[in-house]
Amino acid sequence: MDGMSAAPQPKILIVYYSLTKQTGRVADVMTQALEARGYEVTEALIEFTDERWVPKLSQFPMERPIPQIGSILMAQLRHKTGEIRIPPGAATGDYDLVLIVSPTWWFQTSMPIRSYLESPAAKNVLSGKPFACASVSRRYFSINLGQQRKLAEKDGGRFIDHTHFVVAGGQVKSMLSWLGYMKHGEAQAHVMGLKMPPPNLQPNFEEQARGFVNDVIGRALT
Repeated sequence: MDGMSAAPQPKILIVYYSLTKQTGRVADVMTQALEARGYEVTEALIEFTDERWVPKLSQFPMERPIPQIGSILMAQLRHKTGEIRIPPGAATGDYDLVLIVSPTWWFQTSMPIRSYLESPAAKNVLSGKPFACASVSRRYFSINLGQQRKLAEKDGGRFIDHTHFVVAGGQVKSMLSWLGYMKHGEAQAHVMGLKMPPPNLQPNFEEQARGFVNDVIGRALT
C-alpha cells in the first residue's frame, strides 16, 4: 500500500571456520538456502592467525599430515584459545538467528571457533539471540556440539537445535581416506591396497544443510 514500507527481512549470521574447505561448503549451502527464502545472510569466516600452529596447519597438501595435525593436539585437549581475526559482521549486529558451524578437531570444537565463542565479539551478537550449531567431522561429533552449545549459552544465546555432517566409511577406512586426501590434495582410490570411501562430505550433505536451516529459522522466528 502507498505510504507503507515492506517489513524488514530476518537477518541471519553464519559463523564458521574451515581448514580443508569442507565446513565452508556447508556454510555456503546454508547461505544459499536462506537467501532463496529472501533472508539477509551474513557469512563470517573466522581466520586462524596464531603463528604457533598456522604454519603447520595451513599447508595443503600436507607433507606429513599426522605430526602436522597432531601439533595442536595438547592445546585442543586443554581447551586453549588462539589468535584469530573476526570479520566485522561477527563482531556486532542485531541478528534474528546465529548459526555456528565448526569442524571437529580431536573430538572437540576447533580452536578458532572456541576462540571466537570465548571472545567479547561473540557475546555482542549472541546475547539474547537464538542460535543453532553444526559439526563437520570424520566420525565423532557429540563433544564438539556440546561444547559449542555450552559456550554460546554462556554468551547469552538461546539454543534452538544442532546437526552434524560426517564422511562415508567406517572408522579405519575413513581415517585412511582422509589422511590420503590431506597428503596428496585429492581423493585417493586406494590406500595401503585398500579401496577407499570418499574422504569428505557425503553426497546428501546439501539436502541435509537446507533442511536443517529451513527448520531452525522457522523455530527461531516463532
